[in-house]
Amino acid sequence: MTRAMLLAAALAVTSGVNATGMAADFGKTLDEADTTLVLTGAGTASYMIWDVYDAALYAPASAEQAAIMAAEVPMTLVLDYHRDVAVADIRKAAWKALDGQYDEASRDALRPKVETLHDAMSDVGDGDRYQLDWRPKMETGEGRLVLKLNGQTRFASDDAELARAYFGIWLGEPPLSGKLRQALLSRRG
Repeated sequence: MTRAMLLAAALAVTSGVNATGMAADFGKTLDEADTTLVLTGAGTASYMIWDVYDAALYAPASAEQAAIMAAEVPMTLVLDYHRDVAVADIRKAAWKALDGQYDEASRDALRPKVETLHDAMSDVGDGDRYQLDWRPKMETGEGRLVLKLNGQTRFASDDAELARAYFGIWLGEPPLSGKLRQALLSRRG
């Protein structure tokens, strides 16, 4: 698949599950430290006939959809890739979503934070897994945002604004893909 097609896949994501289900094997729960999160929903980001990645979102069983979308609760987003995707294309897709969600002044304020996270990323291919974890500290307003690639920590921050913005790529308004957002939140009403 050409680089241009992959960029289009990242920008024109749709969601669906093939006849046999997703290629990724997402468990019903995710246990990290002292937190148990449950699968909130999952979907496949596809372009034409190619599945680009499977995505799953985990949050506390008691969390309401509004709290998840606002990154007010612990959560994890998992992306299992089926295609080669350059980090430059990941950046473009992220900024396409963020450009639609924030005015120019807010984007300019977020840009250094988002770019620091992007600088920690690398190209991915079939079988790679990015995992984005957010563990807020409700009393202090601080939390822990961690990005892992294949289980290895690539980035960590205590910036709640960055956590809201980056999860917002998939969960905010407008999201990268409305169908994928709906699939990720399918078990919340």
